[in-house]
Amino acid sequence: MSVFKRNGKGNYYIQFNHNGKTYCRSSKTTNKRIAERMEREWKEEIHRIEELGERPRITLRDAFAEYVKQKEGTGSSLYTTTNVKVVSERMDVSLHLDELRDWHLTKLKSLREQEGAAGQTIKHNFQVIRASIGWARDHGYMVKDLTFPKVKLPKHRLRYLSREEEGRLLHELDPKRQRAYRPDYESRPIAENRRYHDNYDLVVILLDTGARYSEIANIKWSAIDIGNGCINLWRPKVRNESIVYMTTRVKVIFERRFNERVSDEFVFTNKNGQARGYQAKGIRAAIKRAEIDNFKIHDLRHTCASRLIQSGLSLYEVANVLGHTDISTTQIYAHLERKDVSVKARDTLERLQAGCFSP
Repeated sequence: MSVFKRNGKGNYYIQFNHNGKTYCRSSKTTNKRIAERMEREWKEEIHRIEELGERPRITLRDAFAEYVKQKEGTGSSLYTTTNVKVVSERMDVSLHLDELRDWHLTKLKSLREQEGAAGQTIKHNFQVIRASIGWARDHGYMVKDLTFPKVKLPKHRLRYLSREEEGRLLHELDPKRQRAYRPDYESRPIAENRRYHDNYDLVVILLDTGARYSEIANIKWSAIDIGNGCINLWRPKVRNESIVYMTTRVKVIFERRFNERVSDEFVFTNKNGQARGYQAKGIRAAIKRAEIDNFKIHDLRHTCASRLIQSGLSLYEVANVLGHTDISTTQIYAHLERKDVSVKARDTLERLQAGCFSP
């Protein structure tokens, strides 16, 4: 019998041989007639694939689920899950991949633009669709070639904090700052003060390391060497590792956090004791209170890089600090380097003139 119950109870299982290969899976039903129908459909599907060259179909929902499963445990897991959720709420994911048409993608783009989503965000939404279709194609499913609509991106902006703006921001993030309608620092709940410390510490570390938010928010204690004052920073986006040395204030922060740690695994945690993940509401609120316009959390990375360039580091040196795998990515700071070189050239010429051409 190719339809049977294991140990005579529970759901029916389907098992049969085809061209020397054994197929077996649960029908997930206790109804024998349904299980037998599922067996016939499964055999017909295998016949179409192997004998007639047809490919099985898969819905966008199931392709998403398989792609998310593939990304579990990787640095892009949260990115994938978030974008899949956004797309699934705005597209008919019950459609089979071979039923998708270009106009479905154009409609998604139009909807996201109406919602005010940035061009880069829409590109991220499209990326999980592309990747899920790619997964399905690689696993033998029927897919259709699609032309994704072009997404216009604004010219790359470069925004970084002045020293005065940094001071205002850190003042607003100061854990001991008096807050409206809240008691003094000493009288607040420990959990509340910890949230304030987390936001302040994250911003300072991002300013002084040039790391991406996710690289620090999810960092583990195993990557922190307080004794030698360095961080073994794994960069999931580009899949490489860098050694970043701590400034004095960053080292003080890690020392304090280690002595007061609530987790032996993660430096920053969420309420469940796991990696903090993307929790930026408090930081964004502080940026707004500090009246810093046109500034995003990622611009803390730009701030670090800009200051390094202005202090005399070359583009190649800054690329190494930031973990860029392509120097062209660092070119957005090139105008700062040119300005610095121009100043050095002027000073050099003035010294030469003073030494050689003085009357």
